[in-house]
Amino acid sequence: MATPASDFDGAWKEALERFFEPFIAFFFPQVHAGIDWTQPVLFQDTTLQQVAPDEPQGKQHVDKLVRVVRRDGTPTWLLIHIEIQSQYDRGFPERMFCYHARIYDRDRRLVISLAVLADEEPAWRPDQFGYALWGCELALRFPVVKLRDLDRAMLETSPNIFAALTLLHRDAQETRGNSQARMQRKLEGYRRILRQGYTLEEIRALLRLMEYLLRLPTALTRPTFEAMKQIESEEIGMTLVTSFEAIGREDGRAEGQQELVLRQLTRKLGPLPEDVTARITALDSATMLLLADALLDFATQDELRAWVDQAPGASPPSAAETPDQAE
Repeated sequence: MATPASDFDGAWKEALERFFEPFIAFFFPQVHAGIDWTQPVLFQDTTLQQVAPDEPQGKQHVDKLVRVVRRDGTPTWLLIHIEIQSQYDRGFPERMFCYHARIYDRDRRLVISLAVLADEEPAWRPDQFGYALWGCELALRFPVVKLRDLDRAMLETSPNIFAALTLLHRDAQETRGNSQARMQRKLEGYRRILRQGYTLEEIRALLRLMEYLLRLPTALTRPTFEAMKQIESEEIGMTLVTSFEAIGREDGRAEGQQELVLRQLTRKLGPLPEDVTARITALDSATMLLLADALLDFATQDELRAWVDQAPGASPPSAAETPDQAE
């Protein structure tokens, strides 16, 4: 049973955009102490795209540029460049320098470069770039956090949402290729999240991030969904608008998403039979999100049909689409 690939970049990008202050507080407390959080925090994605170094596609990293105001009364703003690096890359230190230099050249403002190393290489810890020759010297040093270094016991007790995300990230790495172990980690992680005292908004956000990271084969989706509902009952005595349903309702764009998923499936697999289209159309918005994540895994329409058969809350196949048992 193949285990779907985790979307590390998607999880960290969404988490950074939604919970920037907790991110800085957890990983870079000195930086957090220097920012005036009563002032607006502005993401500068367009600027970052304009100055991005040329590089091959497919690199596993998340870049963010954020405009903040200093707390010390200095009447100016500065820019924080953040990199989340999910795999070893020998060119990473040079890329950090190129971003730093180009951002400064564009805006003539202080630039603070920060890096989170989310890879699996124990000895890889780049934190500087520079050179020196004939009396000319250039150096950039930047703060780095290595996720592998963080103590698991600390992460399990910290109330910061990025402690929970770090655990999910490491669980995804440690269960790569082992679907049963991943399912177990997913259930353990959900129980831990419910016990931590997060707000309903934070729980829903973590559920969505969990779906990026701890992706499971179709055959395990339904039993995992049912087990998560049982955990909710045990831990909080009630069923929330649970996991996949909560994710879908929070998104709030069901119709547009449905049309997009159907269009992408048709482009990949060809025109869909009416019965399959009808069953997909009947999916709730949360399950539609799962289908959007899984659609690249389908090679045939039979695989798509099998996925819909196992999807949480999917309608059963009609008699017309059920194989004739006599054959």
